[in-house]
Amino acid sequence: MKAKLLFILLLLYLVIFSQSWGQNKGPQPNFTKIPSWVKPGVTLVYQVNMGSGTRMGDDFSGAASQGYYIYVVTNIDKSDVYGISFIITQSISSGHPSFDLSIERLNGKIFIDPQEAQDSVQKAKIAGLPPGLNYEFGPYGNNLYYFLIEASDYQSMERIMSILDNKGAVQKISILEKQGLSSSTAVELQLVGAYNINIPQITSPPQAVKLSPTYQLYSSVSLFQGYQGMSAPFGMGRYAVSSSSGTLFLIDILIQAQQQIRTQAIGNYYLGPYYINPQLLRQNSIISIPQIGFSWDIVGRGQYGGVLTQFNFGGYPIAQGEYDPNTGLLLSATRPLGEGLYMSAFLVSK
Repeated sequence: MKAKLLFILLLLYLVIFSQSWGQNKGPQPNFTKIPSWVKPGVTLVYQVNMGSGTRMGDDFSGAASQGYYIYVVTNIDKSDVYGISFIITQSISSGHPSFDLSIERLNGKIFIDPQEAQDSVQKAKIAGLPPGLNYEFGPYGNNLYYFLIEASDYQSMERIMSILDNKGAVQKISILEKQGLSSSTAVELQLVGAYNINIPQITSPPQAVKLSPTYQLYSSVSLFQGYQGMSAPFGMGRYAVSSSSGTLFLIDILIQAQQQIRTQAIGNYYLGPYYINPQLLRQNSIISIPQIGFSWDIVGRGQYGGVLTQFNFGGYPIAQGEYDPNTGLLLSATRPLGEGLYMSAFLVSK
């Protein structure tokens, strides 16, 4: 059972650097109306609490964690807003951290235009929603609105409610998922701050985008107080850009481990699952949000001759990544997956 859990948690990292668990993942309208306050550098920070439970016969297992979702707007491509997503959580029972970094489309996550939401609900109801799908929109107190999506069938249910203000900023998201009578997941995000940070205007991709690197993956388990035990080989990961559109890249990821896994991730001119734009490495701190004690800093030279960067939270380092200063290619990285598990990746070919 523990070995199976270990493998499942390691698979959560397969996008290595990676795609986050997206809140609004159910069927939903494609929001395209962008509020005037959404610009590069705008950063929204949400406090998150999540819990899950599974029952099999008389046995019950559950887990709970809390932390932050951080969204930094980097670029607007036509009617789509993209940005860097950081997810930092900590297990309530064990205290072990987890960390995720990805590029995400932020439409419907940090903003939903109230009029567009209302219009989309009306159009959907006029056209007729399929069985098991429900949209709702309405007032929710002083200058607030709610937007609700419910999808269900005979064995599962998903309910997502977003609370937004009259400027379209998403203030709160509540998610409830159920699979039959055996498992359920609840997530709540609450906006705690909106900030403007300085990010450079980047108009061209890094050279690393043209490469198709392969990484050796290792897993390890924390022994105590963050110290890691001996790493064990987990598999190989290969990355390649499959298509591009505007400022975006769709990246195929193939993981050869106990089984072959294929997945995809998004990259842009700033960041991808295996690269960073070298312009971001020419600063002492890539991103700093002192209000919650989070920073992504340059800390010196790495063991492979690249620029070593470190993610810090609450005064402690939580993850590292080393990049080639010329191409922006990721050379190595180590991140916590939660429950004391870590994944490390080292470049073996490009």
